[in-house]
Amino acid sequence: MRFLTFRARVALWSVAVVTLALTLFAVGAAWNLRRELVDNVDQEIQDTAAAFAEELDEQQAAGGQWTQGFAEEDLPRFPYVEVRNATRLLYRSPALGTEDAFPREPGEQPNEITLLGQTVRFRVFKRGGITFALGQDLHSVDEALSGLLHSYLIILPMVALAVGAGGWLVARRAVAPIQAITEQAQTISAFGLGQRIPVMPTQDEIGHLTRVLNDMFDRLQQSFEQVTRFTSDASHELKTPLALMQAEIENALQSIPDAAAPRELLSSVSEQCTRLSQIVDGLLLLSRADDRHLALDHAPVDLVRLVNELMEDAEILAEPAALTLETRLDLDLLVAGDGRLLARGVMNLIDNAIKYNIPGGQILISLTAQADSAVLHIGNSGPGILGSAEKKIFDRFYRGDLSHSDATPGHGLGLSIAREIARAHGGDVSLLQTNSQWTEFSFVLPLRRPLSLHES
Repeated sequence: MRFLTFRARVALWSVAVVTLALTLFAVGAAWNLRRELVDNVDQEIQDTAAAFAEELDEQQAAGGQWTQGFAEEDLPRFPYVEVRNATRLLYRSPALGTEDAFPREPGEQPNEITLLGQTVRFRVFKRGGITFALGQDLHSVDEALSGLLHSYLIILPMVALAVGAGGWLVARRAVAPIQAITEQAQTISAFGLGQRIPVMPTQDEIGHLTRVLNDMFDRLQQSFEQVTRFTSDASHELKTPLALMQAEIENALQSIPDAAAPRELLSSVSEQCTRLSQIVDGLLLLSRADDRHLALDHAPVDLVRLVNELMEDAEILAEPAALTLETRLDLDLLVAGDGRLLARGVMNLIDNAIKYNIPGGQILISLTAQADSAVLHIGNSGPGILGSAEKKIFDRFYRGDLSHSDATPGHGLGLSIAREIARAHGGDVSLLQTNSQWTEFSFVLPLRRPLSLHES
């Protein structure tokens, strides 16, 4: 049942509870009906026995003796009758057959026996030396109970269906505000934390839930803005001293003699400053992207020309590992955007394909058009992205197992930066495929639409 929707669970529970209640009611009603019908049978036996006892008293007062037995017309018209005196049987109803169905002594309470497949209720009376027993079968009682049961079996499923439908509708009406809250909450993301769920005018649990969620979003927005502001401010503040440090180190390298030790030390410090500058620059770009303050130009950008310009740097980077670079840029596609940022995003993907490749491996860059989008495919040979790393490769500062080696440079921001640049242009970066031999990413951008008369 835990896999069903809330409305289905409410409907099923309603049907179960009502069915149980109706079943208990039916059992109680049947028991009460049987008790009343049996009481009527007992009363009929009692009244008939009283009338017969009066006749016996009258006959005895007139001097009559019952040594020869009774004629059938002198006895009560009951299905089961037996009359005895102290020594012999005076009369037995044919329905009794030869069975000795009745006890010899009178009892205070009625008794039930099964006689020839029928349930018979009887009582034994004693009057003036005569013991007589009167019995009535409960066939009419059983028929009444059977009819009641049949009616319940017909009505109960109909009631259960009605209750289930009613429970479904009530649950649907009750869940509607929660669904509205869920849909509104799903639209709230890191780029839209300023949105809030409309507060219900009621003071019930739904209204309280709405207010609690809005308070939570207020706290999340404040925390997110603080983190974004801190990252942006810290990146901006670090950028200037790092640039000054690198400039001073470069000046020192030019001014000191050609001593191996000092120059090697300063060169190492300069490389670390360069790396820190790249990290700070990447963090600043990501922070501005998070805050939607990434400045973009919307000029026409020729993707074929952009890739060809990047290939010169890519060939230099690929030369130490003897990688083969191949391009398939048969289409001439234009997009609108910031050429400098787009080049950085595409170069990050190419650089990633170079770093995580095998010696003598291959890199393939191709361009296709899909609907209103231009899709740049960057694929490379290599061990691929395996296991849980597929879900983490776009996380900031995440680096796979292969990148832990000092031989593989990087700081874990390249894919994140490429994706944020693509999204800022209305596109996206995604992992298309990965296995033990080939890995491929896509850089999707919307095609530049033709200028209208008003824009021209």
